[in-house]
Amino acid sequence: MRKKIQNLLKEGKKIETKLFNLYFKNREDLKIGFIGTSKIGKPVKRNKAKRYLREIIRKNFKKGDFLFVLKKEIIDKNFEDIERVFKEIKNEITEMPY
Repeated sequence: MRKKIQNLLKEGKKIETKLFNLYFKNREDLKIGFIGTSKIGKPVKRNKAKRYLREIIRKNFKKGDFLFVLKKEIIDKNFEDIERVFKEIKNEITEMPY
């Protein structure tokens, strides 16, 4: 698992937002991963943010390899706020040849 994450960090495309950094690349199926330490918040809040991001990705993509590096700012955001930030970068993801 660690080699797959390192490979994605090295070879994948990166998009930075105020709530998270997103690394992604092409894949035949859908894989979603998260990196978020205890420094950004309590487990309940981190898991809530991960659930929101997982749902947003599932609604918008059927395949791909996605890795989210969470930032502290995501902890207090609701679903609509996170979805709004994702919509801003969605075009960059779909237009990039990966």
